[in-house]
Amino acid sequence: MPSDAVTQLLTAPAPAQPLIHARSGNVALLETDKVISMDRLLAPRVGLAGVRLDPVTGITDIEPMVRQITVVHANAHADEHTTGSSHAQPATWTAEGDSRFTFVQFSPDGDKLSALQVKTGKPSELWIYDLATRRARKLSSHVSPVWGNPCEWADASSLLCRMRPKRLPALPAPASDGPVAVAHPGGALPTRTYTMLLENGYDDARFEHYFTVELARISTKGKVERYGVAPGLIRQFEVAPGGQYVLLRRLQPPYPRLVTAPRFPATVEVWELAAGKRIYQSEPVGFGLDDSDEYGAELDSIQWQPDRPATAGYLYRQPLRDGAVEYQWRTLEASLASPAVVLARSPTRILSFGWSSAGTPWHLSRGAAGDTVLTALLPEGDKTLWRGDRTDPDANPGRVLRVDGQQGPVLEHNGHIFLAGDGLSDDGPRPFLNSVDIHSGETRQLWLAARGVYEPVLAILDPEKAVWLTRRETETRPPQLNRVQQGTVTTLHSSVDPYPALQRVERRLIQYPRADGVTLRATLYLPENNDTPKPLPTLIWIYPREYDDPEQAQQLDSKAFRFHNIVGPSAIAATLAGYAVVVSPTVPILSTEDGNGYLPQLVSSTDALVDFLVDNNISHPARIAIGGRSYGAFSAANLLIHSDKFASGIAMSGAYNRTLTPFGFQHEKRNFWEATDYYSSISPFFHANKVKKPLLLVHGGEDPNPGTPKAQARRFFHALVGEGAVCRYVELPGEAHHYRGRETVLYATWEMINWLDITIGPKAGLAD
Repeated sequence: MPSDAVTQLLTAPAPAQPLIHARSGNVALLETDKVISMDRLLAPRVGLAGVRLDPVTGITDIEPMVRQITVVHANAHADEHTTGSSHAQPATWTAEGDSRFTFVQFSPDGDKLSALQVKTGKPSELWIYDLATRRARKLSSHVSPVWGNPCEWADASSLLCRMRPKRLPALPAPASDGPVAVAHPGGALPTRTYTMLLENGYDDARFEHYFTVELARISTKGKVERYGVAPGLIRQFEVAPGGQYVLLRRLQPPYPRLVTAPRFPATVEVWELAAGKRIYQSEPVGFGLDDSDEYGAELDSIQWQPDRPATAGYLYRQPLRDGAVEYQWRTLEASLASPAVVLARSPTRILSFGWSSAGTPWHLSRGAAGDTVLTALLPEGDKTLWRGDRTDPDANPGRVLRVDGQQGPVLEHNGHIFLAGDGLSDDGPRPFLNSVDIHSGETRQLWLAARGVYEPVLAILDPEKAVWLTRRETETRPPQLNRVQQGTVTTLHSSVDPYPALQRVERRLIQYPRADGVTLRATLYLPENNDTPKPLPTLIWIYPREYDDPEQAQQLDSKAFRFHNIVGPSAIAATLAGYAVVVSPTVPILSTEDGNGYLPQLVSSTDALVDFLVDNNISHPARIAIGGRSYGAFSAANLLIHSDKFASGIAMSGAYNRTLTPFGFQHEKRNFWEATDYYSSISPFFHANKVKKPLLLVHGGEDPNPGTPKAQARRFFHALVGEGAVCRYVELPGEAHHYRGRETVLYATWEMINWLDITIGPKAGLAD
């Protein structure tokens, strides 16, 4: 296992994340574990329809959960709130024993919290916490989280939940292994190569047994009222604002054999809850069904209008006489008592839509030039509020703030909406808050963060009194939650530094040019007591990204100015073992006419970084290792083949044979048969005989990612061994694409540091 300092770095809980209920002024600070117990990681699971299910808890992932919730009160109003005055002491809700919380939500009035309490080996339980009494109460142990969050608040005193039915479909007796037959009637149907697919009727029956749910209303006093909505595979649901109706998506048989549950055929349905009456059911839409019709309703778009009790909005493709398509935004009463009303028409696709807190309709659409257009539908006519490229940080006006920060309807006050952004420039980020007059389009800046800090606006607490919530952090100072009112800053919560060992290391943002003139940047960590001019052994950790525009490729990333981000077996841990570490280097892959720019730009980007490190006496040219995870692992393996700059490599959770992802990957849209030579040229497996430097392969034993099943790493390792390469393969039991178990994270980090020690470090036997 790694040193105590590395162990503390990798397992210390990260700074708490805020969950905001701006209207009440309550902010829940969610303190989440960094890693999970091995008991949870290795709990028995069933793999069905692409999902790894713990059949006891009903949880389908291995992500760390919340161990404690602290609620602070930040209300700008002077009146008393149920939690007490604005100076009330924080309320703390801690999970019992070794259980943890997930799916934490505020009630509509902000007076209560709901959460699912999860404990390995027991059914998950729905709990609520009353902020007035500061008491927690268990409501039910029969909710079903197999499809994700099982409950949503229906009103201030009840939740609508997916429950385990009283009468579950029978669990079939284990079937003996027999032939697996999958037929296809013909016609192109490209798809990714998934794992844990349904293969036969036995799998179908198990899928229905574990994933069938029904709907019930649970009051905050614990009363359970089961509705007459037909039980089934209810993957999604949304209760209408008035609480009378529910909109749901139900999976339908027969179940495909080539894709996972999210792509199964499904119907969209509207039910009247109290009567248990289905008002509407669409035709099934999904994988393998005829979806060639270019016209009609886009069922995935249906959502409730927040300020009406039972009005739904949806997108519709209307054919025109000239053969063109008109994109419409329609609304319809759930009762179907009146015909649909067309709110907006567009010659280009409408991407999304909604209503502000004041009821103003808005939509995002694709402009004629390929840009994005934000339009408000006003009584005096449609008003374009913004037009541009949302992927361009310089042109992006910021994100639209909602009633509760990132949740609820778009916040509108006195005809103004509010935009918050990072304000990136060559000097770094300066987060801002702007107001936009939806009638005139006039923009006014309300807030600009100080230089040298990263302090975005999270939510507006009181637009009338200009009170908002910000989160301030720097590269070396953990986040601090602030209440800002007309320039007066009040600190609501300060995080304790979870990584004290990093206070003694040096962190720099470095900049260097690529051969084609593109400016690149990276974050450099230097170990403690690095006062001598002797160059250091160095680990570079990469993840390339694709761009169409060289200007966008050169723009700063706000991550470089934020507090340390330590997740899983972080490369930063190697700094505590005496290595220089480079993380988040920009490795831009710009689009080219032939589409084959990946390898030359990968090599030129990392060559430029190595030249900078060596020229500035930071790194020893014979002691540089390259590493990465997922696409970064694939790229690290390629660099050992196509570059002579690296003495060693580390590849975690990678894909090494692109012919096994034949219908594209990352931004590659061509399939294998359209670009056979390209797929082969960039696949490390095809060039295993050229790997002449040591390579460590690490992989999760249960990796469900379509592009990176563990067979990718195993076969590549076999090829390396067959060609005589120095290599090591480590498979982590129970782990998926990202590593989360405490012992496996620590062990993978020990493997990484030990590999550095024996290949470029003190055990390598290299001359200085």
